[in-house]
Amino acid sequence: MNCRKLFIFLFAALLFSAVSYGQKWDLKVDKDGIKVSTRTFEGSNVLEFRGEVTIKSNLSGILKLIDSVSAYPKWMHNCEYSQLIKRVGSSSGYTYYVVDAPWPVSDRDAYTFYKATQDTATKVITVSITGMKDYLPEKEGRIRIPKLIGSWQLTPVAKGVTKVVFQQHCDIGGYVPAVLVNAYITETPFINLQHMRSIVESPLYPKTVMKNVKEL
Repeated sequence: MNCRKLFIFLFAALLFSAVSYGQKWDLKVDKDGIKVSTRTFEGSNVLEFRGEVTIKSNLSGILKLIDSVSAYPKWMHNCEYSQLIKRVGSSSGYTYYVVDAPWPVSDRDAYTFYKATQDTATKVITVSITGMKDYLPEKEGRIRIPKLIGSWQLTPVAKGVTKVVFQQHCDIGGYVPAVLVNAYITETPFINLQHMRSIVESPLYPKTVMKNVKEL
C-alpha cells in the first residue's frame, strides 16, 4: 500500500470512528421535568438512551436507593425480581434481575456488575453497570440479556439538590425486532427517573448520610 492509499485508509477509519462514537443525542421526551434522549449505538440496531432529571435530595439518598438492589421491583420499570448476588466493597457488587416481558415475548434476565465511584474534586458520583452474561448458567424459560452497559451519574448542583443522569444500551436477545424495542425505549428511563424522584423526595423517605460519600 503506497503512502497516498494509506493516508486515505487512515482518514476514512478516523472519520468512521468519529461518526460511530460522536453521534448526537436526539431529544425524544421532555415532560414533567424529565428529559429522555436517544442515539445510535455502534454495532447494534437498538438505540442507546439517556434520561435526566433534577431531584431534591443529597447524593447519599439517591445512591442508597440505587444500592438497595432487592428493592428494584418497587420502582424500576418492568423489573419483576432483583437480587444482590455478591457485594464487593462499598456500593458495588454482582446483581441478578428479571425483566417482565409481555406475552408472547419471554422474560429476560441479566447478571450485572455495578460499581460506584466519586470524583474527589467535583463530588460527582458515577455508578457504572456492566452486563455479565456468563456469570452463572442461563435459567429455563428466560432469555439472558447478551449485552448491557450503562451508568447512573449523580451531580450535586446545590446543597440537597442533585442532577441524575441514567444512560444505558442493551441488546435484549432473542428474536424481538429492534424497531419494536426502539419504539418503547424511552419508557424505561422516564418511568425509572419519575419513580426515583417520587421516592426520595417523599417525606417518608429516611434522610440518608453515607460515610463514604462526600456531599456539598
